[in-house]
Amino acid sequence: MTKRDLYEVLGVARTADDKEIRAAYRELARKYHPDRNPDDAEAEERFKEAAYASQVLLDSEKRKLYDEFGEVGLREGFNPDAYRAYAGAGAGAGGPQGFAGNLEDLLSQMGLGGRGAGGGFAQNLGDMFGGADSVFGRGRSAARDVMSDLTIEFVDAVRGLETELTMGMPGAGPKTMKVRIPAGVSDGGKIRLRGQAPGGGDVVLRVHVNDHPHFERQGDDLLLSLPITVGEAYRGAKVDVPTPDGTVSLTVPAGISSGAKLRLRGKGVRRGGQTGDLIVQVRIVMPDSRDAAMEAAIETVEAGYGNPVRRGISF
Repeated sequence: MTKRDLYEVLGVARTADDKEIRAAYRELARKYHPDRNPDDAEAEERFKEAAYASQVLLDSEKRKLYDEFGEVGLREGFNPDAYRAYAGAGAGAGGPQGFAGNLEDLLSQMGLGGRGAGGGFAQNLGDMFGGADSVFGRGRSAARDVMSDLTIEFVDAVRGLETELTMGMPGAGPKTMKVRIPAGVSDGGKIRLRGQAPGGGDVVLRVHVNDHPHFERQGDDLLLSLPITVGEAYRGAKVDVPTPDGTVSLTVPAGISSGAKLRLRGKGVRRGGQTGDLIVQVRIVMPDSRDAAMEAAIETVEAGYGNPVRRGISF
């Protein structure tokens, strides 16, 4: 997905915890999201890079493999024990990650496929060291299922889509398949493509769903943090809210407090015969300006509180 170090992509230290990684990803997702940067190919690439980096580093097993072996450790069917045994002599020059990169470069120069070769690296290593004990652990037995990872965008997971996927097949080379992703698929879910693997086996795709900069998923419900103005909160208002089915008008009751939740029934995730709700949590945003007129207006607002707002709170 990217030749850059994944920690560098997110701008975090190699010791960063999941909270730091999520925070870094969300900041980059907001900055480079295609909706904010229409027709900007560089921003779109940065958005995809950040999504891929977070997907790897928030998966504890993938992160261990990446930390030890680099990008090669994320290849389909990678066998770390066999690779350690094979790479032992080369690990002294730049460590396992350096060896992995050198080996990929060498294979690319030999015309055997390297980075960006649609799984060619894994396939060719399997051919060079084939059998059940190969570096990529793929035997030649017929009707064996092939596992692979598929990363999709949040919106595609909610709405579903049909797409084409090209992946390397053990002993058979790259194959292009049509994939139908059902609406409502969840992160960690699996999609089985029957009979698409060599020998008549199945291709099983493990789905990873990228975060959305504004929406979160809670089962079949969606959660949206919606900014509103002080005036809208005080007087009440009708505000436009985006949903998977298009924009709808939401009535915000007068006097609502920041953090209050409003529910739009049937506007969440549609999965099978069930549809969740969209839960809108309002967030009152203060004005940008800070001047004498605003200060006077705030004083007037402060005078309107009949009782202390924190009255009765105790430990």
